[in-house]
Amino acid sequence: MNAQKEPNEETKEAPTHPDRTTLIGRVLAPVVYTIREDDIQDYLPVAGEDHPAFLSDEDSRAAGYERRIIPPSFAPFVAVDALLRSFDWEKDFFFNYRTGTAMFGEQELEYVRPLYVGETLTIRAEIVDVYEKQGKRTFDVIQVSVTATDEAETVAFRGAQSYILFK
Repeated sequence: MNAQKEPNEETKEAPTHPDRTTLIGRVLAPVVYTIREDDIQDYLPVAGEDHPAFLSDEDSRAAGYERRIIPPSFAPFVAVDALLRSFDWEKDFFFNYRTGTAMFGEQELEYVRPLYVGETLTIRAEIVDVYEKQGKRTFDVIQVSVTATDEAETVAFRGAQSYILFK
């Protein structure tokens, strides 16, 4: 006698996941980011930043800067915002953001020089490592290097950040 499947019974196969290690070396689209006055005005009171150099050109020059600087604590926002605009989840990370779960991992930045209100930076990024980890769920960690340059192509900051993509 032939065994027959019940109408609601489905074959359970392990889901296949793309090999994201093939992403290593992928250069993401550069993003142009202008540090806007409005963004800094919104940020200063929330962050509790009240150093005079953050408030006016005159106070920045008195502190030894060429013009008004931004708080160093604002630069991670610049990096995150720019990187989120530099890639397409599906094309660049093999990830469906509508149905999958992703998290921001860690971030580290090295400031090469102060950042100025009104300046325009170009943020460039490259996927430098991808590795799998196991917690309650299996996930990939995608590490991205980032470099921000000014209009003269001088490096303003560089660093790395990671994204966690659950399988």
